[in-house]
Amino acid sequence: MADSPGWQVVTLHDNTAADALGDDPGAPDDAVLRGPEIMAHEIKNPLAGIRGAAQLLARKIGERDRALTDLITGEVDRIANLIERMQKLSGRTAPPVEACNLHEAARRAIDVMNAAEGVRPTFRLVEEFDPSLPPVLGSPDGLVQVLINLLTNAVDACKNAEEPRVTIRTRFASGLQLQIAEDGAPLRLPIEVRISDNGPGIDPAMRDHIFEPFVTSKNSGQGLGLPLVRKLVRDMNGRVTHDRDEENGLTHFRIHLPLAPQARARTLESRP
Repeated sequence: MADSPGWQVVTLHDNTAADALGDDPGAPDDAVLRGPEIMAHEIKNPLAGIRGAAQLLARKIGERDRALTDLITGEVDRIANLIERMQKLSGRTAPPVEACNLHEAARRAIDVMNAAEGVRPTFRLVEEFDPSLPPVLGSPDGLVQVLINLLTNAVDACKNAEEPRVTIRTRFASGLQLQIAEDGAPLRLPIEVRISDNGPGIDPAMRDHIFEPFVTSKNSGQGLGLPLVRKLVRDMNGRVTHDRDEENGLTHFRIHLPLAPQARARTLESRP
């Protein structure tokens, strides 16, 4: 426990039902959502004020700067929608999924990161996008939130590096699949988003527990960011994993997502 030197928390989990990608199901997700659900009402009120202030400001500035106020109102709306979904998720109801352009979600997350950094970013962001990727099946707002959380963590992790660098990469990764989907059929997860940083990496003692609620190495952290990422990705029938490349000094977080139904059908038809 970062704020209580000498104390440790031990959690026991039954991993016998773990899926092919090693992501354990279950109970901790409810604990993740309980706190945000309690705070939802208090958060919504200031969000409405922020949105109104941004709309008033947009009337007084030039067209050149209006993109920033549009970003503010758009992010307020997305956060408000996310809070509403958190409240619904407490009843284990997953948000609806649809065909999503993965790169539009990534671009939105990057815009938010750049706006937060201001005119002097403290890190180098490298984009390695595969423009040929088809739509994925997911939640547009959920994808943006997942990417913002992972990018924020990556930036924080490498802030003390000599040349802080974060890389976001998309690619087709055939062969990955869940053992059983909801309808009993195997579900392939062929689209991968990888976010990498050149920071020192996660404490080896914590690597197997970072997706559990309230596990964090930050003195001011809540330990809810990565569990929420896992919850949002699982609600899209995806999976999130992490690994450390010691040889190159890189930490990778990978999101694996299914294809949208139409894209999946075209992929099957294109096979010989």
